[in-house]
Amino acid sequence: MNQETQVAVQYIGRRPSYIDRLYGTGLSFDSEQVRGLPASIAKKFLRHGDMFQRAAVADEVGTGQGEQQPSITPLDDTAAKLAEAQRLQDEQRAKDVRRQELLDQVSNMDKDGLQVFAKDTYNQVVPKTMTLENMRAKVFAFIDEYGAV
Repeated sequence: MNQETQVAVQYIGRRPSYIDRLYGTGLSFDSEQVRGLPASIAKKFLRHGDMFQRAAVADEVGTGQGEQQPSITPLDDTAAKLAEAQRLQDEQRAKDVRRQELLDQVSNMDKDGLQVFAKDTYNQVVPKTMTLENMRAKVFAFIDEYGAV
């Protein structure tokens, strides 16, 4: 990964902890915790002024109130958690692409192809007496139910 400018972001929300699900990072914050985030992600978090603020890491070192030590460890695991979130997003994207390719393939099949595909892939029988659109809908339902195999 390319090195992006790190911005220290502090969680100041009302709740004792926060887990990001809005931006897909999966980061968790405890009360008053500071994390070093890439500038692009930090910008998103800092839009929520009631929950996050920019933190000056140099100023916190001088206070010596014991809060600096807990926030050092999360700075170390932030990159790992962001990488894990990116990996999960990439896996989900690949899964969605495979599913969409399968749906496109099924959309172009005729009755015989749909019948063979359903039998070979999902071990399901699709009656040939159904209309082409109903057969496709049934195979789409198999894909939704059992996943792209």
